[in-house]
Amino acid sequence: NKTIGHGTYVEIVESEFLPIVTKTKYVVVAFFHKDFERCKIVDMHMQKICRQHEECRFVRLDAERAPFFINKLGVQMLPTIIMFQDGVAADRIVGFDELGGADDFPTINMTRRLIRGGVLDAKNRIEKG
Repeated sequence: NKTIGHGTYVEIVESEFLPIVTKTKYVVVAFFHKDFERCKIVDMHMQKICRQHEECRFVRLDAERAPFFINKLGVQMLPTIIMFQDGVAADRIVGFDELGGADDFPTINMTRRLIRGGVLDAKNRIEKG
């Protein structure tokens, strides 16, 4: 998995989106805007989670540079995290409400939510919740 980008969190461009999502079993895509503070918070958590969960590919996509997929996937608020399984959008996290509602939520909240979304395997009881 590491050879195809698992264990990292990288920015992709719109033309890379479909090949990555359709050729990888589990993918988490964070749609972001470079000036939004909450998107930077998502990035911080994703950087931590991706190193622990190599079963999933983690990428970020600039919403301003991906109008086709923003429209196609109905992204209306940032940050939005969409979980893909076998090329199909299976679940999404919009904003921070499900993660604790505040900017300083712990990383474990996002990890557990991604586990519930079916794209990560729980590594221990803490992650399982």
